Amino acid sequence: MEKRDVRIEEVINALNARNRSERIAIFIWGVLVYAISFSIFFSPKNIVTGGTVGLSLIVDKFLKIDTSVFVFFVSFTLLVIGYFLLGKKNTIKTIFGVILLPIFLEFSSVFQVLFHLEASSLFLTIFFGGIMMGLGNGMIIRSGFSVGGFQTIYQILYKYFGISIGKSTLWVNGVLIFISGMIFGVSNALYAIIGLYISSVVTDRVMLESSITKTFFIITNKEKEISQYIVENLGYGITVMNAEGGYSGKNKKILMCAIPTRHYYELKESIQELDEEVFFLITDTYEIYGGV
Repeated sequence: MEKRDVRIEEVINALNARNRSERIAIFIWGVLVYAISFSIFFSPKNIVTGGTVGLSLIVDKFLKIDTSVFVFFVSFTLLVIGYFLLGKKNTIKTIFGVILLPIFLEFSSVFQVLFHLEASSLFLTIFFGGIMMGLGNGMIIRSGFSVGGFQTIYQILYKYFGISIGKSTLWVNGVLIFISGMIFGVSNALYAIIGLYISSVVTDRVMLESSITKTFFIITNKEKEISQYIVENLGYGITVMNAEGGYSGKNKKILMCAIPTRHYYELKESIQELDEEVFFLITDTYEIYGGV
């Protein structure tokens, strides 16, 4: 057990070091695009699509707190909480984004002066804003880093209460949009739902392949190490199936795992690091029902 833990630790360190400069560049661009999309398209129209930036619009309505200051304060507070509840590794991947996002939000506020969209169709504004936000979010996810904020809450809910990140995201953002509807009007809430949907489609299906879920079929001699990595580091279940080689006649194990597309690159690289002789198939999965 201890040897497997050491091996998994080595894999995580190797993945973090690989193409680090490229991933950092992608992350920076992603955060910049995300911040600009919020400042130009969503903030002037008071469209709350969720997250700390969405909450900042609601708070600003009553307390007049600068968006960048509020986002930094909330994200930093959650970062400290996450350090104690989620561990040091999660904090390291998040701290850069916690600092960078407020800076870019402050910088991108300049674009509100350069681009005047008051006379533009609200639907077109939200449509293009959703595309741009989805592109930024997609780059952030592909980089392997995080901007923290509510993502820390989702991870805590999963770790301690078993609530999936997808459900946590839906519930928390749903509450924010509902509250925004009472404050800014029902039409704003409806447009927020449209913007959130467009953003998620762009993130999942353009930046991260065609489907929102990938299913891995893994044939390996190191099924225990790979299973441990998936369960403990990614938080997803594994189904183990018995199989027989058609040519060799040898008994084999097949690991089947369905994961969100945002973890596709991480899992693919991880299993290649854990077993250089691994064989796996990856398929698009469009619907999952039930569970065992």
